[in-house]
Formats: sequence, structure tokens, C-alpha cells
Amino acid sequence: MQHRVNWYVGAIALTALLAAVGVFVTYPLGAITPSNAAIGITAFAVAAELLTYRLPGGGEGSIALVPFMAAALVAPDVGTIVAIGLGTAAVYAVRRRPFVRSAFNTAQAVLAISLGILTYRAVGGLALEAGWSQLSSASAGLRPTALLAGVFVLVNTIAVSGVMALTENVRVLEVWKRNTLKTAVYYVFTAPSAYGLAYVYARWGAVAAISSAMPLIAIRQLYKTTHQLQQTNRELLELMIKAIEARDPYTSGHSRRVADAAIIIARSLGLRAWQVERVRIAALLHDIGKIDEVFAPILRKEGRLTPDEWAVMKTHPVKGAELVATLTDLRDVVAPIRSHHEHWDGRGYPDGLAGDQIPLAARIITFADTMDALTTDRPYRRALGPDEVRSEFERCRGTQFDPQICERVLSHAVWAQLFPPSTTTLRPRLVRAITSDRAVIA
Repeated sequence: MQHRVNWYVGAIALTALLAAVGVFVTYPLGAITPSNAAIGITAFAVAAELLTYRLPGGGEGSIALVPFMAAALVAPDVGTIVAIGLGTAAVYAVRRRPFVRSAFNTAQAVLAISLGILTYRAVGGLALEAGWSQLSSASAGLRPTALLAGVFVLVNTIAVSGVMALTENVRVLEVWKRNTLKTAVYYVFTAPSAYGLAYVYARWGAVAAISSAMPLIAIRQLYKTTHQLQQTNRELLELMIKAIEARDPYTSGHSRRVADAAIIIARSLGLRAWQVERVRIAALLHDIGKIDEVFAPILRKEGRLTPDEWAVMKTHPVKGAELVATLTDLRDVVAPIRSHHEHWDGRGYPDGLAGDQIPLAARIITFADTMDALTTDRPYRRALGPDEVRSEFERCRGTQFDPQICERVLSHAVWAQLFPPSTTTLRPRLVRAITSDRAVIA
């Protein structure tokens, strides 16, 4: 897989070089040496790059695309492209990122800004450094700016989605929709923000531009704090789950694998990103009721349970729901946790719910939970393989399992994600939603 990523990065780099040459040849009025304004705004962008922060999904967040586009508006020529390329490369050199990753992020930035400049100039966009006085009004350049921003964002997100699709072995469109659509509202503000920064810089100078850009820094700090809190919450949840699973050597990692599989199934059903995230949390916490000390000796027992022990184990969904209900932010996942052992035909527990009475998230978790149980070695049986699991799903369709979800799970596209061709037992892959303007390449 790594060699495919390397080829892809090489192709992006070559395309970026050709696009930059295209700008130089098509609009030769600019010099290779960047203008002072372009250097100043690019320096601001570099500072923004150095202030990037980690996102929960493993990516990075940055506001650098706004000053990058502003620099292109001030001086839409190859000099700005050189400044952006060198600045981005310097950032990743300072941060000591792996070469392939640094090369990709630099190349995709150059490609996006080069194609953005070509589009901007093609529709009559002016170099604001020298031509702002020719604008009929302060808003006259917004249309070319919007096109530049649209091209920049589209190229950037497609390039990043491409490399993520290669590393995750999924379709590019799937990755692009997952990462881009849910943050589209933020991209709407990039064009006016970039235009405002460029206009202020061109008309009133660097001090005024830096002052006007301070809200961007404040926004970055707000997002950084928000994402750090989200990351801390995720890590605390997983730490708690690991503590519970430590009691049972046969189910170590069970909740995480169930969450991974539930994400794949939830996405295949067309749920929105926030709904998928709630399913993930419910799946991660579905066995949290087992933290109660009453379950400790049963979880440590080797071999099959007695009827009395089984009766005790059946109480864990209720105990888990009661525990999670004490947390305000998790009250929407209480019902899925309580109902993840309900059956489509009404013969499950604890409430004997049937059909659509069972929350959708619980029906999804039922699949993921059963899949992991079937593919985990137990003292009383070996782990089952993909064909045997498929047979079980087909046998229990309409009794234990929602038949419509079962049909989707058994489809080739979903089954291939749950059972990657290189594996013989189920270990669902989490196709992570990395909200970032760059890729993370191992």
C-alpha cells in the first residue's frame, strides 16, 4: 500500500509543478520574487500552520488556507506560489514530519493555489496589491475570489481524500463526502475572510491586516480548546472501557471492535456524521454495565455459564443504561445501550421490544456485537470465519436481526469493509473521519 501512496504523492507533486509553470507562462507579468505583501501574508499563513492542532480523528486543523488565498489575491502570480511552497515546506521541516507526508502537504498546497490563481485570473480577477483602486466597490472582487476559494478548497479536499482513500482502501468519493460535507459551512466563510484580509492589506498595510486577522486566531483557539476537550472525553471513555474489559481476557478490545464495526454499518445506512458518532459512543459503552462488581466473578469464569449466572449477565444492559443516564451529554445513547440485546422478533431482553420499537442504533450494535462475539475464540468454541458468520446472519435474519440492515451488512461493499480480504477472521476497520485540510501519512 505504501508504494501506491508514494506514487500518488509523486503524481500530485508533478501536477503541482506543471500548474505553477502554467501560471508563470500564462500570466508572466509577475516576477519569480514574491512581492512584499505576498511575503507578509504568507508569513502569517506560516505562523498559522505552526499553530495547527490535533483533531480527534488523528488529523490536524489549521486556518492557513485563509491567508494563503489572501496572498494569492494580493499578488496572483508565481511569486506567491513560490512563497507558499517554500513556507509550507519550511513548516514541515521545522516540525520534523516524515518526508512523504511533508512532500504531499507542500505539493497539494501548491497545486491548489496554482489552479486557484489560474481560475481567478481567467475570470478577470485583479492583483489587489496594485489594482484595488480599480474596483468599483469593496465587494466587486468577491465573485473571482469565490471562484478562487472554490477551486482551492475542491482541489485541496480531493487531493487529501485521494491519499486517505489509498491508505484506508475505500472509495475517494466516500472519504470526500465524509470529510468535506459536514464542514462545508465553514468553507463558505473562507472566500469573504480571505478577500477581507487581502483588501485590508492592500489598502491600509500590514498592521491593519494583522489587526483584522486577530479574530481568526481567536477562532483557532476556540476550536483548539473544543477539540482538546473532545479528545479528552474520547480518551476517558476508552480508558473506562479498557478497565472493564481487563476483567475478561476473552473479550479484550471487544467494545472498541464493536464500535468500529458499528461505524461501518451506520455509514452504510446513510446516517449523518453526528448520528454515526452517537452510534459509535453507544457501541463503545454498550457493555459498561459490566463494571458492576456483581459481574466480576462471572466474567472471570472459564466455560459456559449456569442458568443463574446467565440471568445475572442479562441485567448488564439495564445497569449500563442506568449508569450512562447519569451523564447529561450521553442521555441520547441510553436507549441503544439498554436495547442492544433486543431481537427483531421480540424474544430478546430486557424489555422484549420488537421490530421498529428497538432503537436503530441498538439494532446496529446488535450486528456489531454478535459479529465480534462469533469471531472471538472462547473456551467452549473456536472463532468462526467469514463464511460461517455470513451463514449465521442469514439464518437469524428476521428473528434476531433487522432484515433490512442484514441485507445491507451482507452486501459486497459493506462485507468487504468488515472482512478485509487479507484477514481470515473479523477485525472491523474504523474508517476514521479526519476533518483536516491535509492528510496524515504514516
